[in-house]
Amino acid sequence: MSGDNLRRVTTGKMQGKTADERVTNLGGTERPESHDPPSRDAITESLLEPVIDDVVNGEMAVDDGLVTQSLEEILLAMIAVADGGTHGTGLMEALEEQFGAELSPGTVYPRLHDLEADGTLQMHELVQTKQYGIADSAAAKEQIAESASQHLALGLFLQASLDAL
Repeated sequence: MSGDNLRRVTTGKMQGKTADERVTNLGGTERPESHDPPSRDAITESLLEPVIDDVVNGEMAVDDGLVTQSLEEILLAMIAVADGGTHGTGLMEALEEQFGAELSPGTVYPRLHDLEADGTLQMHELVQTKQYGIADSAAAKEQIAESASQHLALGLFLQASLDAL
């Protein structure tokens, strides 16, 4: 995904002509023109370095409220990568394993039903459970991409603010 597709949160004058140069300096001083902007790889690496091992190992506890705010997109992503679909209980276990989020069935199942009602998910009733799969890949991708862009923009803003502290 190119940086031009990301929504940018600005707190002042936007600098630069390319997406990588459009960084708002939170410290109040502009970067000298003689410095090259950091590469996307360097930005990505600097954002991921403090947390990558915990994320990969499923040891990154995320506030349940943050997980709930993006629950539909997280469920879509989990279902998309699951082999042959999955069921609600398995998804709740995966949420706890991956993010440390302990969400109730009253939180998870209504979201699954909403995604099924809007045609993004398909549900197959088995003998004692319901199994979910992606019904509309394009809609699921669009919803996940939009959420990822918003979270990335917010993360970049918060990361940049650390330099000002």
